[in-house]
Amino acid sequence: MKVMIWPDIYKEQGHWLPCVNLANSLMAAGHTVRFMGIPDCASIVSPYVAPANFNSYFTYILGDIYPSGHTLENKLEPIGQRWKPAHLFPIAGNPNPDNPADFKAGALDAIFTGPNKPDILVGGYFTGLETLIISRKYGIPFVIITTFLRHPSDDPAIHAKTKLVYMARAVSQSLIDRVTNNSGMSIDEFIKPLEQAKEIIPCPRDFDFFDADWVHGSLTQYVEPMITRASLDGVGVPPTNPPDIPTDKKIIYGTSGSQVQDYEGAARAFFLNLIAMMKTQGLDQYHLVLAVGDKLYAQFQVEFGFDVGGTPTLPTNVHLFPWVSQLDILSRAEVAYIHGGLATIKESIWEQVPIVIVPHGKDQFDNAMRIRRNGVGLVSEVANLTPEDLRKLLTQATASHWIERNLLKMKQLFAAKQAAPTSVGIIQSALI
Repeated sequence: MKVMIWPDIYKEQGHWLPCVNLANSLMAAGHTVRFMGIPDCASIVSPYVAPANFNSYFTYILGDIYPSGHTLENKLEPIGQRWKPAHLFPIAGNPNPDNPADFKAGALDAIFTGPNKPDILVGGYFTGLETLIISRKYGIPFVIITTFLRHPSDDPAIHAKTKLVYMARAVSQSLIDRVTNNSGMSIDEFIKPLEQAKEIIPCPRDFDFFDADWVHGSLTQYVEPMITRASLDGVGVPPTNPPDIPTDKKIIYGTSGSQVQDYEGAARAFFLNLIAMMKTQGLDQYHLVLAVGDKLYAQFQVEFGFDVGGTPTLPTNVHLFPWVSQLDILSRAEVAYIHGGLATIKESIWEQVPIVIVPHGKDQFDNAMRIRRNGVGLVSEVANLTPEDLRKLLTQATASHWIERNLLKMKQLFAAKQAAPTSVGIIQSALI
């Protein structure tokens, strides 16, 4: 089975990296795997493949629309909107002027036609509409991977429909017609394959809510957590800790995830308060490692004087990075101050690191309740935080034997699920 994986349009490590684990599981079962993505996403996969082999594992797409650096610059309209529709019509293709019934020309034709085309597409929740277009255009089966814990009513079909409904009606109909050979199909009919698709959620069911209104349909399955990652070609060298992080200090890790630009103000306040915390008394044996994202990293380089002559004003017990290999950092960390994305939560549990969650938005508030319910960390509020508050939370999180026991219990459950992955069988069954 030849599998193509497309986790997200944009450079979102939390959505892409679990799929590296999935790729390892698929290959261990004898299948062939490739990723496709815009140029910015190549850097997520590249550490797991030797440079000479990279083109065998990653296919660049839509580079004329989203060239290198788009994730940081993000200049396309609509301004301020995270998801851009600019790629939809190029994927759908333009009609052949010599044959108006021929709607096959499209930006991804070279991938999904010919003898080397994939047998199945694993599309991310946030590429659900794109996955649907590809499936209808090329007749390829698909499975959706949802890398966060969504509410059962917010399914991939509804997410895709929302995008279509918010387009001008003539525009969405033109898109549908290009994919379905001028059929005049309605939006509801168009999205039906998404309603009937298998969906995998890479997190054990035990970590999620068990409320009566939190029950997914039979096509949605919780699977293994997809945390650890290894070389895809047996030669690539996965990322490790930056060499300048002290080895004789206890590590405090802080991050607001890969979508930090969506809540930049909250993240900025969070990071500055953590930096200020490191100036408080009694932290001589600690070192703070912050992964702040590209944009805030550039701002902080100026703000703390790294771009000019003289002595930088950042405390010496703090290191800033745009992004780090979290699993390696967390393997040494005493505590993780996080925004509450699922990928970072799972990695903290895997390394049994007490969590202090400071939700910024989106699903993070639900995740804060999951953290509290499972007893693997502490919850705070951005608006109420001070450096002194953060310092108290450090003491509470690291001293709690209750959190320590719960982390061990959840890690053991995660490890058991990962040792017997069920995702491969679900993907295989979508071809039957």
